[in-house]
Amino acid sequence: EATGSDGAGAFDAGLRIHAGYAMANVELLSGLNLNFGVRYEDARQFVTPLGLNGLPTANFATTSLKNDYFLPAATLTWNFAQDMQLRINGSKTIARPQFRELAQQIYQDTDSDRSFIGNPFLKDSRLTNFEARYEYYFGRGERLTAAGFYKKIDNPIENFLITAPGIIETSYANAPQAELYGAELDL
Repeated sequence: EATGSDGAGAFDAGLRIHAGYAMANVELLSGLNLNFGVRYEDARQFVTPLGLNGLPTANFATTSLKNDYFLPAATLTWNFAQDMQLRINGSKTIARPQFRELAQQIYQDTDSDRSFIGNPFLKDSRLTNFEARYEYYFGRGERLTAAGFYKKIDNPIENFLITAPGIIETSYANAPQAELYGAELDL
């Protein structure tokens, strides 16, 4: 990403993830299945701003995130009729900041025609997810689905405006927590 702003011409960035997972599927009773598992991740993410000469510059902060996670997930499915089922699941997931969200440089978003500047101090967002879903298959290719979900997000990444006389920029910060919930009906 070349910007040329404030002496920063580009950035060097990388993300390395080592991961493994284990999963099991167990039929608890006839028509009642449990699918569960866990994913382990060890991740290293970095963003180093480069000067106009292409070398790392001391004028901007370098980001180095090192995290490891155990991310469990489970789904319980109950087929209580030939053409109906109820599914309940829960999981933990993460959302990493994008490289440009971490680079302490100004860049122009061509979609919104707004200036953005990254924040090298962002953290990964951690999500706890729950969902319940009823499915009724009443004909070939025809179904009724009703679902509800809830997500708790620790450290969600939000954008905010920075204003000064003649300057309007958007940057990013971690909010302490967020909750998201909803329902859907599909016919």
